[in-house]
Amino acid sequence: MIGFLGSDYMKIRDDLRTVRDPYSGKEYVVVPPIIPDVAVVHALKGDRFGGLTTVSSREDRLLAMAARTTIAVVEEILEPDEVLPGLQEVYVAPLHVDAVVQASGGAHPTACPGRYPVDGEHIRTYLAAAKDEAAFRGYLDHYIFEPEDHSAYLRKVGFAGYGK
Repeated sequence: MIGFLGSDYMKIRDDLRTVRDPYSGKEYVVVPPIIPDVAVVHALKGDRFGGLTTVSSREDRLLAMAARTTIAVVEEILEPDEVLPGLQEVYVAPLHVDAVVQASGGAHPTACPGRYPVDGEHIRTYLAAAKDEAAFRGYLDHYIFEPEDHSAYLRKVGFAGYGK
């Protein structure tokens, strides 16, 4: 038995189907696509038309292609001919992106490879707050609702970034 075929999983998932490969005759299990209403992806750089360069180790291009609406948060906006992928990067075509927002440090507290590392201390603060409703409300008030904008948030968390 390979995968789901012949398993009880096929009995409990009524959305799974089988199809026969017309070339080999083998039967395969297929699943319906996931189509998110909105995807927010973080990119290293983008252009005003929606072309993006993102880290290849993530599935941002696939997510942007699957979603009905994609918003890209980019570290910097460049001219279209400057948004070329380097090593370990992929290009996301403008037809898959509906809006581009420039926000340096926009991946904080997670990392933006080549730009800034994970802020482990801030993630630990978040995780501790998330264990209790009142503490989490305090976290949201302090880090999300109080800062007047993204720059104020970055100042509050002591974000220094690095690189270009």
